[in-house]
Amino acid sequence: MSKHRKRWSAQEKLEIYNHYKVHGAAVTSREYEVSVGSIYKWKEAYETKGESGLSGKANNKADRLALKKLKRENDELKKIIAEKELRLRIQAEMLKKSR
Repeated sequence: MSKHRKRWSAQEKLEIYNHYKVHGAAVTSREYEVSVGSIYKWKEAYETKGESGLSGKANNKADRLALKKLKRENDELKKIIAEKELRLRIQAEMLKKSR
């Protein structure tokens, strides 16, 4: 087996997926020399996004924008939690000093 990874086109992935549906993962894996894990990953992509999921370009602009928005929101939430944690620590220190 070669050391480099083969790049599969969307058409090839669809052909392998259709072969998998008829013959199963093990037979398809041997015949096309593709890992069973890749077959299952392609199956999941096809079932969730259709043929566009097999193109390898499944991260279209809308997906990238949504991911960017989620990362921004996540960063904001982390900052809020950090500020609240700091406020709680300061309050705890003030209580210790007042006693």
